[in-house]
Amino acid sequence: MGWLQKLTGRPESAHQDVAELLSTPGLFRVTSETAPLDDRETVRRWLRELDPDLRQQVHIRRPWGVIAAVSDHRDGVGVVLADNEGRSWGAYVPGADDREQLTPQQVEDVMLAALTSTGRPTGPDWRRLA
Repeated sequence: MGWLQKLTGRPESAHQDVAELLSTPGLFRVTSETAPLDDRETVRRWLRELDPDLRQQVHIRRPWGVIAAVSDHRDGVGVVLADNEGRSWGAYVPGADDREQLTPQQVEDVMLAALTSTGRPTGPDWRRLA
């Protein structure tokens, strides 16, 4: 993935303890906006205004990993986490099968919890992605 970070101008080691809105309005164009972890209102606004046409994502970068809310025309907004061991996890509705998506309120709850949590936020079922 180093080539992608060089292409987008992002350093190999992205900043920790920051929230970020990424938009991809064009094939090789990525824009970003950052906010400190204590700016819950900005993160909440980003989550509520995610635009799948711009392929937007909200990332929260913490020492334990990166959690992202990703907008998609097909499935609404999904939440994924990449931990420091290189594993990826998806957030699912507790007790439901993989087809049931988190509600917008559940997405917001998980992402806002990540702003202050010392590890992967609790609440959803975290299932390992292949």
